Amino acid sequence: MLRRLLVMVFALLTASCSGVFALALLVLFDPTTRETGFFVAMSGIFHILDAAMKNGDPANLIEGFFAGIRAIAIAVCVAPLVFVAVIGAAMGLREVAWYSGVSGVLAGASPWIARAALGLDQAREASPVETRIALLFFLTGAFTGALYWSIAVPKGRANSN
Repeated sequence: MLRRLLVMVFALLTASCSGVFALALLVLFDPTTRETGFFVAMSGIFHILDAAMKNGDPANLIEGFFAGIRAIAIAVCVAPLVFVAVIGAAMGLREVAWYSGVSGVLAGASPWIARAALGLDQAREASPVETRIALLFFLTGAFTGALYWSIAVPKGRANSN
């Protein structure tokens, strides 16, 4: 039982970290998101530099910038995978469609889930860029779920739990 738990934790860590790397690559290779990401990053950097010129210490803004990146990584690569892994382990599911598909759907829907949780009006609408980003989130979630499945889900025997 302890061995199984260690394999699951290792698979979660491996798949989540690989998902963050895959998301960064997807964003860099997709022209639309690359341009949008570059614009947002440059705006953030100039805002940080402007605040440093006025206040002298941009530490809070830098922390906020990296907190936003960390929140995206958790919402796309960690939270959907943990949810799918826990439900899959509890129900004894072994299908790659469960781990990859549901993790992808939850990761792709994470912007709308966050908006709905915050009660924002834009929870029902999406611009073309947001749709493109949601597709990249879906692909990242599907990748992390498939990687988790390939490492952690026992194959072969009927009752190996």
